[in-house]
Amino acid sequence: MPDRREFLSLAGVGGGSALLGACAGGASFDAGRAGAEGLDPTARALLDDLRGIPVDDTHCHPLTFDDAQTDPDAFIERLALSAFPMDRYFPAGVYQRWRAGDAAERSTLDAEFDIAATRARVLEQAGETVFLRYLVKELAAFLDCDATFDAVIEARNERGADYASYLGALFADANIENAMLDTGYREGMDEAGMIRFKDAIAPARGRHVLRVDTILGGLMREDLDLGIDEIETQMMAEIEAGLDGDGNLGAPSYGMKSYLLPRLGLLKPHFDRAAARRSWDAFRARRARGEVPAADAQDRDDYWQLQSAALRYLHSLALEACLERDMPMQFHAGDGEAPRGIMRNQDPFLMEEMVRFERGGVMRMPQVILIHAGYPLIGQAAWLTHLYANCHFELSLAAPLIHHGMLRMFLEVMEVVPLSKILFGSDAYHLPEFFWLGAKWGRRFLAQALGIYVDAGILNRDEAVAAARMILHENNRRLYHLDG
Repeated sequence: MPDRREFLSLAGVGGGSALLGACAGGASFDAGRAGAEGLDPTARALLDDLRGIPVDDTHCHPLTFDDAQTDPDAFIERLALSAFPMDRYFPAGVYQRWRAGDAAERSTLDAEFDIAATRARVLEQAGETVFLRYLVKELAAFLDCDATFDAVIEARNERGADYASYLGALFADANIENAMLDTGYREGMDEAGMIRFKDAIAPARGRHVLRVDTILGGLMREDLDLGIDEIETQMMAEIEAGLDGDGNLGAPSYGMKSYLLPRLGLLKPHFDRAAARRSWDAFRARRARGEVPAADAQDRDDYWQLQSAALRYLHSLALEACLERDMPMQFHAGDGEAPRGIMRNQDPFLMEEMVRFERGGVMRMPQVILIHAGYPLIGQAAWLTHLYANCHFELSLAAPLIHHGMLRMFLEVMEVVPLSKILFGSDAYHLPEFFWLGAKWGRRFLAQALGIYVDAGILNRDEAVAAARMILHENNRRLYHLDG
């Protein structure tokens, strides 16, 4: 059996070697071939097994039907993270006016703000990715069309004439059984919109996850000007309605999500209501005097740091509510969507104190999920998960965005993270193809990584398949107490 250095070299992830090197059995991985035929015999056999294993997507978002018809530029804009801040390249509201305007208004706005040229530059760069080229080949096979972007969009639009059927076909092909839907980002969807999406993906089940930031965003507004006691009371009422009833858009919630790490950086539990009140009252007073920068201002970190004690206190209460119910809480730790998240704040090690969640000198072990694989700091998220029994590692957004890099990620994660604590996810948003690619590529590169372990004699075939079941759905169902 090879030692660790030799094993990583053989796997193609260490010492500056190419990503897809020879496996221990001597067969080579062909990075240029998109299908299973590019896998060595062990990985190909494992992939056959994994296709029959259902996937639970432990972190994703509900979709509107607004993208039933699209064009190449619109598709890229809805898919690419680099296009998320498109409106921020212009004064507030200008891009929305340009999108909704007729030809005359667009021409006027272009003359003043150069909108079309700026948008074209962003989309051109987002379109020149290996990810998009790979996506086109995969979708062309699914849609049975030529492997060009224009042909894929045309075939997709034909299927989009019955968008619900198209969504259902993608979920069925990917064999997705549960989708844990973060309702904090849903593009204005109401309860009826949620039902429409969940009906379309059936028999896959959409399960709601409540986001604490969404609750607080509605309570900490300047026009309400509530004190910390009122905010706490109303927040806890909404949490109880969401976790104990059907108060989250007409359905029960199975856990919660926090986006606080990218805003504050270092997170620590905070249970001092008096200190939180002083922090919040000082913030309100400065806000009333116009001394607080906007959340999207150049000094955006100041906006969050000025209310840090209040935010940490309220998020600690939310995590306490999850602990009391043995429900997991997802924490955004990695990736991120500029400029909403502050990239330097997203190191998973900054989560350690919340994972410990100490009170009275005792680590109380709430179930914490570090979502987005800590990417690009995969090792930090993996090691934190290794050290703390209540911390779980989740793969979303890295799956599918880093495509072949998922092989490296799986190998690095499985070095130290218990197989029982690795959760599959996609962070799918806007477009249903994101769900499909996440599940499709997740299986492919998981089979490839497990195949390396099998060829190296580290796992046998049965152990590898059992590991895949845990990662693809069993861990999710145990953690969220799902009945199937």
